[in-house]
Amino acid sequence: MDIKASQFVTSSGRRVLTDDGIQGMGGEAGVGSTTEKKQGQVASAIFANCESLDNKQLDEIIEWVRLFKS
Repeated sequence: MDIKASQFVTSSGRRVLTDDGIQGMGGEAGVGSTTEKKQGQVASAIFANCESLDNKQLDEIIEWVRLFKS
């Protein structure tokens, strides 16, 4: 699977990662509001760490994120 940092976008189509996979709104490092930066940090962690996980492990992570949804 070839996931690219450019695929991590908001619902409005705004990129949350730079080409290198670090946080950056609009693809520009360090840019964004406090919450946009947090969103980019989570996306960066996913981009950097999830490639080698299997589907069961990814499903567990998805469930952890759901803990925060109300």
